Amino acid sequence: MSRNRFEGSELLHAYVDGELKPEERLRVEQWLETHPDDARRVTEWQKQNQGINNLFAPKADEPIPEYFSPPSKPQHILSDNRTSASILSRIAASFLILAIGIAGGWFGRDYLKNITIDRTATIATKQNFPQPAMEAHWIYTPEVRHPVEVEKNEQDHLAKWLSYRLETPLTIPDLSAQGFDLMGGRLLPSQTGPAAQFMYESKAGSRITLYLTKSFNDEKGETGFQFKQAESTRAFYWYNGALGYAVIGDIKRNELLEIVNDVYQQL
Repeated sequence: MSRNRFEGSELLHAYVDGELKPEERLRVEQWLETHPDDARRVTEWQKQNQGINNLFAPKADEPIPEYFSPPSKPQHILSDNRTSASILSRIAASFLILAIGIAGGWFGRDYLKNITIDRTATIATKQNFPQPAMEAHWIYTPEVRHPVEVEKNEQDHLAKWLSYRLETPLTIPDLSAQGFDLMGGRLLPSQTGPAAQFMYESKAGSRITLYLTKSFNDEKGETGFQFKQAESTRAFYWYNGALGYAVIGDIKRNELLEIVNDVYQQL
């Protein structure tokens, strides 16, 4: 099997997407055993696919909220036409009071329901805050040609642009003392609005990311560092005022914590 059969071809992509026949898949796996560069590329693509699936899969299973269903109209029975005028007046007044009560209760029910839903969504988003940060890390750190949207030689523009989009002044930490140089950054979506990602790289080629977005922290104060790990990827995250922060990397926990402390001091 020649090198050109795989280099730059769609066969490796088809292998990652599970589109090969068993005999073709076996040939590719045999090839990857003796060609580590291609094996590394395939691993990176698989990690990207997993990150994208993790990002959007939960939405597919969400049920349609009940409050999108229109309420049925209440049916009212009118009193007999032969009832005297005074009785009709009292009945009309009673119905008016009842209608006001029903309307108030109905709209109050929707108002309380929306408050409950918003509160539940807020709590869920706070608990899942590091997940989109880690998925963005998985998607963009393997990139060779386009790991960032704006490169480090435009650092001033990058800081001003992302500060404008997140509606708060941002500082880009200098992590050179920790052995990581800024590569640049990009704008990302999040559940709270725009998010920013800054990427750093060591001389050995290891990459870490700093993720920032608007906070769901009700107290609007500081919180302690919290930790999450998924396979070899580790993340420390916290809230400070209007923003939530997460530092992610595939490095040892104590090394990542040193970087987190440096980031915290500079922010």
